[in-house]
Amino acid sequence: MDISDFDYDLPEERIAQVPAEPRDSSRLMVLDPKQHTVEHRHFFQLGDFLKKGDVLIFNDTRVIPARLIGARAHTGGKVEVFLLRQIAKDQWETLVKPGKKVRIGSIIHFGGELSCEIIAHTDFGGRIVKFIYDGVFEEILDRLGTMPLPPYIHEKLIDRERYQTIYSRVKGSAAAPTAGLHFTKTLMEELRGKGIQFGFVTLHVGLGTFRPVHVDTIEDHVMHREFYSVPIETVELIQQAKNEGRRVVAVGTTSIRTL
Repeated sequence: MDISDFDYDLPEERIAQVPAEPRDSSRLMVLDPKQHTVEHRHFFQLGDFLKKGDVLIFNDTRVIPARLIGARAHTGGKVEVFLLRQIAKDQWETLVKPGKKVRIGSIIHFGGELSCEIIAHTDFGGRIVKFIYDGVFEEILDRLGTMPLPPYIHEKLIDRERYQTIYSRVKGSAAAPTAGLHFTKTLMEELRGKGIQFGFVTLHVGLGTFRPVHVDTIEDHVMHREFYSVPIETVELIQQAKNEGRRVVAVGTTSIRTL
């Protein structure tokens, strides 16, 4: 497949800068592959297209405030460190901007309570960093880090929880699994009331999800690794549904990729 096969025009003014409120008031496009029809509905009507016995699979990853803004120790130059994946205690795989000016051995300060040292390069142009701090790293990150909104969102995020799904619970993602952002507690209760079952997997969204494709032929693109986990209870839930001829519906691309 050639990358040009996927070209399409997306005018910037068509990209929503603030989320719909409530979450499930977002629009929902319904495609019928048999009738070749397209319907425009709202997400709170999702239950109209599901039936008793269906199994919905959600990605319960939780986004961390992965973007840190700091300064180089010797020059004071501004540096952005974007956390991708923890690989050891206090060691993270990251993206660093501007990368060319930050060499191995460089120290970056993020205020007075957190610093990091660049200790290695990665095979995708990133850096391995080792954090230096006193206290609990997660608490410091919550104070100093910002949520990693996509680059096409220019509005400041006021409420951090708005960039989390309501069922998020396992910290580690560098971006939100966006399909799940439209679910509300009311909608999930309504679906449960219809006899729809829920299962959960975990995939921590990383560089592989949002890294640009720089090759012309899709098959030549090298995907970055991402952590995922499928609990045994989810496996059993899916197997039982399959054995009984019931549908298994993945919520979003991260869930379907995990399955």
